[in-house]
Amino acid sequence: MDRVLKITNRSEFLRYLDSVSKINDSAIFEIKPEGISCLVSSADSTLVLFSEYALASEFTTTINVPDIKKLFRVVETINEDVVNLNINGNNIEYKGKGIKFKYHLFEEGFLSKPNLNLDKIRSFKFDITFEVARNTIQQLLKGSTFASETNKVYLYTEDGELKAELTDRARHNTDNFAITIGKADYSLKPLPVNFDNIRLLSNVNDTYGFNINTDYGVVVIDNCSDHTKLKYIISSLTQ
Repeated sequence: MDRVLKITNRSEFLRYLDSVSKINDSAIFEIKPEGISCLVSSADSTLVLFSEYALASEFTTTINVPDIKKLFRVVETINEDVVNLNINGNNIEYKGKGIKFKYHLFEEGFLSKPNLNLDKIRSFKFDITFEVARNTIQQLLKGSTFASETNKVYLYTEDGELKAELTDRARHNTDNFAITIGKADYSLKPLPVNFDNIRLLSNVNDTYGFNINTDYGVVVIDNCSDHTKLKYIISSLTQ
């Protein structure tokens, strides 16, 4: 039986691949009737991304992709918005108008998934939730060129406002840069996060949903569009 993965929006699928490739070069993708999903972690394992891309599939399988950026680049060469990819035993094949390619996959078992219990994360009680606009993230990225001596961003409340501050409270005489995210009717003690993990966030929507479990020191960030769901799980740092 032919296993054809029908992509109805090439540009949106490319954004999905790009989001995953920012976290790791290679990954295991699960293909199910409701779509594609992937669980992947950063090199230091302080960031895990669970991503989902909705589409209709008539088969179920897993594929071990050795180089996501390479797959991105070859799909990008296709001029059609609707793309039919043939999922063969050890490769992904495309034959279209003027273009054809065969992208070879790793054998099953070559890659391994991050050791993370997603059900446990889903069952967390998040005591603090708020939204952050994409423009605010961009402001922080600009501020990081000034507060360049640190790779920590602290989330905390002060005088009824939620703040994000680039600094290192474990060191003296460190330049700092802080912005106000919004009003806060709750209290949050300074929670440090690796700023590199914030740099890796993709945006398929202009708003990020932040969810914090202060007992475990875990920050879960959601960014979703009509077809793509990105869930970033970040472990906080020590002060």
